[in-house]
Amino acid sequence: MKAARLHSYGGPLVIEEVPTPEPGEGQVVVKVEGAGFCHSDLHIIDGEVQLLPAMPVILGHENAGVVAQAGRGVTEVKEGDNVAVYGGWGCGYCKACISGDEHLCVQPRWVGMLGYDGGYAEYLLVPNERYLVKLDRVATREAAVLTDAAVTPYRAIKKALPFLSPDRHVLVIGAGGVGQFGIKLLKLLCASPIIAVEIDDAKLKAAGSCGADEALDGRSPDVAAKILELSGGGVTVTLDFVGNDQTLALALGMAATGGKVVQVGLAGGSACLQVMRNSRFEVQFEASFWGNLTELREVIALAESGRLTPVQLDYYPLEQINDVYRLMKEGSIPGRAVITPAG
Repeated sequence: MKAARLHSYGGPLVIEEVPTPEPGEGQVVVKVEGAGFCHSDLHIIDGEVQLLPAMPVILGHENAGVVAQAGRGVTEVKEGDNVAVYGGWGCGYCKACISGDEHLCVQPRWVGMLGYDGGYAEYLLVPNERYLVKLDRVATREAAVLTDAAVTPYRAIKKALPFLSPDRHVLVIGAGGVGQFGIKLLKLLCASPIIAVEIDDAKLKAAGSCGADEALDGRSPDVAAKILELSGGGVTVTLDFVGNDQTLALALGMAATGGKVVQVGLAGGSACLQVMRNSRFEVQFEASFWGNLTELREVIALAESGRLTPVQLDYYPLEQINDVYRLMKEGSIPGRAVITPAG
């Protein structure tokens, strides 16, 4: 089969022929019709996050497609089923795994990152059928990004719901694909007025289209003052989808007393919280990462019902994956890029 493999940090993804996987007992091979290209891939390819146990490796942790082959003992899916692939694989035995948060496993085996090849290939080996969520109405190419770009903000928002109320504002920093899903999910899950901050004009417009009540230009020197004015002195929750030093400083400075700041996803910034200097009293800070299998099923249910609509999706063949890397690096992807290895 054809696959895009990373041979070294900082190097290009190389399109080459590799053996097509064969399923063992309880395993499933999925023909990959959609594999979302995630910002986390940039961190890995560039060597900013050096977590790969060995190279070469096939990246791609946002995957969906069609069951091509089911191993012996597989009972819940069959050949021809459309499926989304949950990617936060774990050991199955640690406290995180048995509590349902397998993506937080102490010895994670995330698809396309830690121990298993991912979906930037025509076929993907899934080690256990329980990682598959069957699709009915949502197309596989659309469902791929739900497995991370949608479930990551969904988890962060669910945990922040006790802080959210119709009379308290929520701040969203960053309106790329994940931030856009965050805004859509906030509109579905709570009634808090939404303030979005973004530095890209197209993404600012997208934030408004997704449901933000106010979309503010983060390049403005008055952006902090405007947030405080709109929120009446501070927001109850900030979801930072960028996660650099500047955005985290803004997030902490905008938090009301008793509020919550959430750094969402894999990011590289540092948060410096100093009570009475850059933070009010009893402000909680959390780094929220990915989501569990239950949360993915809930997100897919929202999408299957039509309540959660997709962000802008742009599709690229496997041969253009390095072009997608470049566009992502430049910030030129307005929503989410999806690789289509199976054509």
